[in-house]
Amino acid sequence: MIRAGDVDGLGRIYSELGGPILQAHETILAQRQGCDVAAYGSWRIFLPRRLFYPLSGNPEGTVHLTTDRLIFIRKIDVWKEVKPLLTPLGVAAAAERESKLKAMKARGARQYCEVLYSGLKLMRAKRKPGLLHLRFITRDNRKCELFVYTDRDDPAFFDLVERRLQSSPGPPS
Repeated sequence: MIRAGDVDGLGRIYSELGGPILQAHETILAQRQGCDVAAYGSWRIFLPRRLFYPLSGNPEGTVHLTTDRLIFIRKIDVWKEVKPLLTPLGVAAAAERESKLKAMKARGARQYCEVLYSGLKLMRAKRKPGLLHLRFITRDNRKCELFVYTDRDDPAFFDLVERRLQSSPGPPS
């Protein structure tokens, strides 16, 4: 199961300082800064439902790999979010989005994407330098995919992520 959001995760997924909030039995296996993530609701249809999107430029978030889940957390970058909307017809939308993001950022919100291993079965993992592309099937036979981008190629980190996702129980067959 993949979940994403921003202010709704404050105090539940991440702390005010931006670190992950772990469950009682959960431990951190690895952390990697300089990452970004994209998550989609399907990998079989044209224009899949976007669950979480990467920002342009250098990756600036952190991936926390735990025993139960993969958690991606990044600070809200107002400029990177608003810049694509700055067109003659999008100025009003850009102003509205900017004020909303600034209010969330003032409350200490961050953007997050959480991948719970227990509801997913890894079907395919593909790598390119600085990119790990993962495809999953959920318990109810839905397909989803996750892209993990890094600021530089990190095969050791990708190996660890892949091994953790392959060893997770996945959905019952």
